[in-house]
Amino acid sequence: AFCLSAMSLVRHERGCIPCFNCCVAVPQDKYVTVEYFGRSYKTLRPGLNWAGFDVAGLCVALRSISGRTQQLEVKVTTKSKDNVFCSVHISVQFSVNGQQCEDAIYKLASVSDQIEAYVSNIVRSKVPKMDIDEAFEAKDELSSSISAELSEALCEFGFIVSNVLCTEIRLHKSVMDAMNEINRQKRLRDAAIMEAEAHKIRIVKAAEAEADAAELQGDGLARQRGAIIDGLRTAVLERTDHKATTE
Repeated sequence: AFCLSAMSLVRHERGCIPCFNCCVAVPQDKYVTVEYFGRSYKTLRPGLNWAGFDVAGLCVALRSISGRTQQLEVKVTTKSKDNVFCSVHISVQFSVNGQQCEDAIYKLASVSDQIEAYVSNIVRSKVPKMDIDEAFEAKDELSSSISAELSEALCEFGFIVSNVLCTEIRLHKSVMDAMNEINRQKRLRDAAIMEAEAHKIRIVKAAEAEADAAELQGDGLARQRGAIIDGLRTAVLERTDHKATTE
């Protein structure tokens, strides 16, 4: 993991002329402050600047801090509500506020330690209230909470938090295998239920088909018998010359 420290952000600089800090060439991606006999005097703009009268670097000292967006990777080990230990990986992207570069240089000893403390505190206060499945679903919510609290905390020190990402929630391999097995068994159960429902539907449909066939067969047999009775009645009437009555 890429980790920042105070020394990687704030550096001592030298002037353009050897042994003298009178003239300073400031890169576009840096903020440089001038210390005159140990006291912060002014902030220099990018380009060639006159820092002040200096003799062998005794009068003028220069400190710089990068203006680029930095990224800090923080790993926090915590426990979920259902007693599953996990490692939460948070990426914090931040930069120096150009209007408060002196605060960024002089106020905070280690911005990385400050960020790690805030991130750890927030993660360990929120994840233990969630089941592990809920923690995976609430990654965006966790990132938003960290971003809001970090932005407020680092503002007075001259830093701007541009983005916070919850990149990964890592579980132990045995826990992952157990969760995969639970999901597999759940899907097997769902498949068995669906197969049983399909078999039930096939049986019901077959019974309905048999009932419809028996009904149609009965209707046909009744019509056949009716036709036989009508034929017999007609033959009898023709031979006896009597009219058919209901008596």
